[in-house]
Amino acid sequence: MSSISIPIDMLTSRFNFGDRLASMRSGSLASRFSNMRPVSEFLDMKRVNKPNNFAEMQSRVNYNLGYFYSNYAVVFSMLAIYGLLTNFWLLFDIIFVTLGMYLIGKLDGNDFEFG
Repeated sequence: MSSISIPIDMLTSRFNFGDRLASMRSGSLASRFSNMRPVSEFLDMKRVNKPNNFAEMQSRVNYNLGYFYSNYAVVFSMLAIYGLLTNFWLLFDIIFVTLGMYLIGKLDGNDFEFG
């Protein structure tokens, strides 16, 4: 059976996920949440508008993931706890996503060799 090579770096390099995952592992819990942005700034719907093109969308996503990282982590944690309290089978999905993020971070930008 032939092996399949998936260029993970091609998918993650545009949004800089590798560096984000590396910085997430290196910092303490207190330092990760020290830059929490106010809820009024995080949910400011007056500043939301449609991007003009794909490059602008990539730029916005990249900036927002870095700027609101702690807010997104808190929202994910709250949704995970709510989901676990209301649907125990969701635990499998959360473990799967978390493990996937960890394994992608372990690739360090190298291609994934399958088979």
